[in-house]
Amino acid sequence: MAIVVRTLEDLPPIDEERMKKLSEMKDEDIDLSDMPALTQEQLARFMPARLLNRGIYRPVKVPMKMNYDADVLEWFRSFGKGYQTRMNAALREYMLTHCRERK
Repeated sequence: MAIVVRTLEDLPPIDEERMKKLSEMKDEDIDLSDMPALTQEQLARFMPARLLNRGIYRPVKVPMKMNYDADVLEWFRSFGKGYQTRMNAALREYMLTHCRERK
């Protein structure tokens, strides 16, 4: 079977008529032949793309006041400018590790 590659420019525009037709379509009428079901092993390793594709994903920053232990904050500050970014990276690494462990 040949692999078909599409870009956004290849897709027809979505108008109201097309959206209505799609919304009325039943799940069993959708052709999934080119999309095999994932195995349990693949599902266990699943990670949202936004967590894996850091180069193209820009998370939304949320301002928040937090209290840190003085020694932890001083240790991150000791590396100089960018300590908040490094703290965020450390928290993200912890989150990703525990996302994998939880599954």
